[in-house]
Amino acid sequence: MEMKSEIEKHLGQFWDKRALDIVEDPLSVDQLGAPLESVMAVEALVDVGKMLKIKIPVEVVIRNGGYENKEQFVNLVTSGILKYVKEQGHE
Repeated sequence: MEMKSEIEKHLGQFWDKRALDIVEDPLSVDQLGAPLESVMAVEALVDVGKMLKIKIPVEVVIRNGGYENKEQFVNLVTSGILKYVKEQGHE
């Protein structure tokens, strides 16, 4: 599987799992802010870094203010990771 597809799949699964956790938690207040805050996105970035066996700097990839929906999260984070990987010569 190519790197882009692997990253997109992982990020999509991360979003879906988090969305399911929120739905199942009656005390969750996550709906009050952005659907996925930037702080939570860091967790996904760490996992992708382990998968690719490189350290990806948070400030290079994660957007301040969070992500409004799954598509935005997957697209922006994937493109940020791929750009960083290319710049570092890890392709």
